[in-house]
Amino acid sequence: MRAALPALAFALAFALVAPATQPKAEPSLTKELIESDLKLVAVAPKERVIEAGTQPYLGMKLVNTSKTRTHKVVKPGDGSECGWRDPFVHVTGEHRTVEGKWLALSGHFGGRCGLFDHDWPKDVIELKPGAELELPGAGHRNYELQQPGTIRLIGHYEYRATGGKSGAARPDAERGAMAGVPLFALHTEPVEFTVVRSFDLRAKAKKALKVGVETKLSEVLEATVTNASAKRITVGNVAQNGFGLGVSPLSEGLLQWPGKTTPVYSSTKELAPGETVVVFGGGDFASAADSLIKAEKPGVYRVRVSYSIPTNSSATHVVTADVELRAE
Repeated sequence: MRAALPALAFALAFALVAPATQPKAEPSLTKELIESDLKLVAVAPKERVIEAGTQPYLGMKLVNTSKTRTHKVVKPGDGSECGWRDPFVHVTGEHRTVEGKWLALSGHFGGRCGLFDHDWPKDVIELKPGAELELPGAGHRNYELQQPGTIRLIGHYEYRATGGKSGAARPDAERGAMAGVPLFALHTEPVEFTVVRSFDLRAKAKKALKVGVETKLSEVLEATVTNASAKRITVGNVAQNGFGLGVSPLSEGLLQWPGKTTPVYSSTKELAPGETVVVFGGGDFASAADSLIKAEKPGVYRVRVSYSIPTNSSATHVVTADVELRAE
């Protein structure tokens, strides 16, 4: 019993001087850690079939998937949609070719003024573990979706600490609460949409233009609409019923003037599947609205014809067709 006492005393003494167990240190904040914890999630409509000539919609939200770490992020503001301020929140699109490859969709932002909210440091928030941040105003581009097929959209959130339209990064001291936070970029999983073309617009030249002679557009151009769907649909001719037809020269040297300003009465027509009707340039249903057109010199001029269809929302449904007019 006495021999055991020194050993017990030694054990107690060691316990008193031994260092306490240190808590596990948090890993340093890196780009890789942020992009591992934060997820950009797409919010897509259940119905992913869209008409040619309309635009798809993709919402987004930022989610902190970490169970322990809080992350600082910047809320979008005026200018985020076009990359003039942080964060750059936008959507890119791709279409699938007949070979199965994905290629970038051509698109453009809508027009806007040059003013924007450059003071993004005031919009820094802390995103706690498990928290979500809705990202309104994702800055959708207007895509040229005219042909049937499959497209996919990918959402993006980029923190670049930009100082303005130039895209140059601000010094760390001017980043407010984001000082010390590495730059990072996130993207959603791709979301696919199917594009269908229920209204098929066709345009053809009826005769050649005479150089320097003003000619009625209806005498040289015909536009038809075909019901390409499996159900009956309503079409209209051009004027006051929400259906409209526009003609835009794609080549220089072709001059066009607006038609008469007097009211043009219009009507609608129901088409059976596969049925075609002339909406401009001839026939009993075609609109009486017209314009004058003139070519400055001989040649072939490309023209784009657009047909507008009213919808139940603020979106515009426009199908287009290109045609070549010859001037002699």
